[in-house]
Amino acid sequence: MITLRDIIEVVSSVCKVSITQLKSKKRYRLFSEARGLYFLCAREYTDFGIIDIAKYINRHHATCVHFLKITPELLKYDKKYRITYGDIQGKLNTLKKLKDEDDANILKQIDVQIEELLFKKRSIISSKEKQDI
Repeated sequence: MITLRDIIEVVSSVCKVSITQLKSKKRYRLFSEARGLYFLCAREYTDFGIIDIAKYINRHHATCVHFLKITPELLKYDKKYRITYGDIQGKLNTLKKLKDEDDANILKQIDVQIEELLFKKRSIISSKEKQDI
């Protein structure tokens, strides 16, 4: 599962702004547009609520709501912004796929360990039963 940290790192790298700049109070267009993409991606790729998404970058939930309204409009009219958003989505989709594969591998390993423990448990029980007879 993709985290807010993953999203902010991808947005930061694609938009070429630091995480500190994304979290800052500065209202430069570059930072503001990056924040808008962060809010949009955070809503799209996570199950976090608006309050949690906004708090992660030191913003009020109303700021998140505002950006969720205006960012799709910006994407309609600004080709460069749309390309940047596409790059972010591509990286996040790749990251999501890798994390899902990792999660599946971890679950397989856990299943194997459970089976091994169950086998050991059965063998211990059967050896105790033999001793009792």
